Amino acid sequence: MDGGKVASYKIQRREGDAETWVDAGVALELNTTVSGQPTGKRSAFRVVAINKAGEGKPSNSVLAVL
Repeated sequence: MDGGKVASYKIQRREGDAETWVDAGVALELNTTVSGQPTGKRSAFRVVAINKAGEGKPSNSVLAVL
């Protein structure tokens, strides 16, 4: 089902070797800054697009140490 254009993007974070993804923020545009993230720890981030049909498939993840 086609839900039309993307309405927002959910940013998710996973720390270290954890299996659970945690919501880290929401963006209405392609560029955003997510503040208040843990520092000194290895984290993976990914994005999930949301439209009228619901959530899409998660993007590939990116590893970072902040």
